[in-house]
Amino acid sequence: MTSPVCGVIRDGVYNGSMTEQSGSLLSSPIVSRLRDIPETIFSRITRLAVENNAINLGQGFPDSDGPRRMLEIASEQILSGNNQYAPGRGVPELRKAISANREQSYGQVFDPDTEVAVTVGATEGIAASILALVEPGSEVVLIEPYYDAYAAAVRLAGGHHVAVPLLPTTDEQGPRAGH
Repeated sequence: MTSPVCGVIRDGVYNGSMTEQSGSLLSSPIVSRLRDIPETIFSRITRLAVENNAINLGQGFPDSDGPRRMLEIASEQILSGNNQYAPGRGVPELRKAISANREQSYGQVFDPDTEVAVTVGATEGIAASILALVEPGSEVVLIEPYYDAYAAAVRLAGGHHVAVPLLPTTDEQGPRAGH
């Protein structure tokens, strides 16, 4: 049995993997429901920025490394051995702080032990939520415009999405979804 060494993704399409043993291309190991998902907007804008020697406005690259004291605390924590993975749902103190902030800022009450989870970013949170809630064959309504990770996560879960545009309205009720 051979194991994949590398794969090639070009223009959002996986073009096979090379094996250690033969160096030949295999058929795509990516499941068929994901093969035609296009390149993400972040990948596209980053690629175009590099190709055109432009500033990349497609991702939230920070302007600085952050406050010096924050970097010192992070370094101190790492050097003292606090360098392991956090619990799957996030550090309890952080979940409690998030819950308290939501209550103070928005009047929303969430149990930090059962209703708050910390992810490394929006895409992980979206994917985890959709995978937890969407059954294969489910139909999911996505309001346009939507972040492209939603459609990919719905497909990964075995569902299909229906895009509904957010349309402007002339009345005082504000924006609405519709066709």
